[in-house]
Amino acid sequence: MTEDRRLYLLKKKLGDKAKSDEPLAKYTSLKIGGPADLFYEVETETELIQAVKLSRERGVPFFILGGGSNLLVSDKGFRGLVIRIQDTRYTIQETRIVVWAGTPLAKLVEAAAEDFLSGLEFCVGIPGTIGGAVVGNAGVKEKAIGDLVEKVRVLDERGEEINVSQEQCQFQYRASRFQKESKVILEVVLKLTKKSEPAIREEMVRFLEDRKDQPREPSAGSIFKNPPGKSAGELIDQVGLKGESLGQAQIATKHANWIINLGGASCQDVLKLILLAKKKVKEKFGLELREEIRVVGGQ
Repeated sequence: MTEDRRLYLLKKKLGDKAKSDEPLAKYTSLKIGGPADLFYEVETETELIQAVKLSRERGVPFFILGGGSNLLVSDKGFRGLVIRIQDTRYTIQETRIVVWAGTPLAKLVEAAAEDFLSGLEFCVGIPGTIGGAVVGNAGVKEKAIGDLVEKVRVLDERGEEINVSQEQCQFQYRASRFQKESKVILEVVLKLTKKSEPAIREEMVRFLEDRKDQPREPSAGSIFKNPPGKSAGELIDQVGLKGESLGQAQIATKHANWIINLGGASCQDVLKLILLAKKKVKEKFGLELREEIRVVGGQ
């Protein structure tokens, strides 16, 4: 069966909500990305599971899109199905928050504060969804989302729902097992602690203050992981690349570990800057910079 035929049959099964050749740039924080062969927004867990199972059955590659941050999408787009999660369901059970994968971190941080639950303060100002944050173990220098995870409910490769404990998630610095597997995160259980709302708000202000110098232009967030004991941004600055531009992409003048879209930047512009930064840092310091962002689609 041809690829076009598989896509046609999948679109027919998904129904009118499935869009063909939908541009992805408007769904990413970097504002870069070509069209998806099929684009499908899900509002319930049932829709998500059905879309994943249908895609697997028909041999169509799929990609789960959350908030669109920490992501660089090819100018050629994505050959297959992009599933965008729209639901933002969560429940609070004493000191636990049970949250669906598509819930934005910003909404979760505020909900926790209003219920006197502490632990998520460091996530204030971090874009994206809880599902994406768990996949990449998002965080700051001294904290990461994996520290708060009690368990994760996923749809595994056989289409079965299973619970994965914190230990089984294999959290490391900006990494988890989910980056290497095709399991789909459905729900996350976070274990927090009680604290007064003023104390929580004070912590949130502190973390926002730490982010005040981050660029405001479209970006994907930090491009590289920090090498042990080093700052990727400082290394890039020290090789003279802060402010370097290619096309409409620029290594930010405010923070050299960020690449910003000045308007009309392409995926190739960003990739060339990434390669340039890696080359210069390797030449001067003998260090390998490793990407934190995920590159999706054909180059």
